[in-house]
Amino acid sequence: MRLSFSTGTLYHLPLRISFALAREAGLDGVELVLGPEVTLLGAAHVRHLSQKFCLPVLSLHPPILPYPGMHDTRRVLPRLVSLAEQVGCDLVVLHTPKTASTTDRQWTAFLEALHAAHSNPHVRVSVENGGIFAPTDESYVLHDARRLSDFATRYDLPVTFDTSHAGTSQYKLLEALALFDGRVANVHLSDLAQRRIVPDWQPLYTLFLHHQLPGEGALPLAQFVRTLLRNGYAGILTFEISPTAMHACSLKRVRRGLARCVRFVRQIEAEASPEA
Repeated sequence: MRLSFSTGTLYHLPLRISFALAREAGLDGVELVLGPEVTLLGAAHVRHLSQKFCLPVLSLHPPILPYPGMHDTRRVLPRLVSLAEQVGCDLVVLHTPKTASTTDRQWTAFLEALHAAHSNPHVRVSVENGGIFAPTDESYVLHDARRLSDFATRYDLPVTFDTSHAGTSQYKLLEALALFDGRVANVHLSDLAQRRIVPDWQPLYTLFLHHQLPGEGALPLAQFVRTLLRNGYAGILTFEISPTAMHACSLKRVRRGLARCVRFVRQIEAEASPEA
């Protein structure tokens, strides 16, 4: 597995810091989250950082906080695919639409964008399983893992499997993973906490419940990683951690948290090796 770090964890800091910390932690690359810095400075800036820190961009992710022009999939996806090609990245992450209907504009735009991107032989578009933040989310067309698996098979798409999102679904974590057997190209590894949030406001879930450090939640992540290894998974494993869980206001604590993430996976790999 190639270990990666989502630059979304440090979305508020210059991109060079994410590259530097990922390099220091011994990671194999980064998942680049599109943001204003990349939009303003372009692919040349990303290539410069990638070369300076000897770290490739392994995957490209849509903006965390959509800014003007970043709401329509038909506009976002072509930009992501083009940028990926320019920085030497062959995998784009795409969120599925939050719609319960296959006849509305959002669903149509999603399919149109996918069809257009599918013709590019150099960049693959992966669909990410969505999290359940509220009961209404369960009605979205592709928020059910089984329906998303069928969709990915129908359109021959790889999958970015988010463990935290999967933990909010009706399926157990390993059961959800099995639904995407052979299609997972990228794993967003993070834990899911089970505690009350005050105030109980859904936007806070991502920061304080989802995307926690491995071992600081209720998901069987060690068993999950062992399953990946037994299955011969050789794709990307991305640490996509909430800024609050990583204590992103302190670079010292970010270093410590990132080292902990790497140690979590490497130790399981070592235990699973034939020598061990």
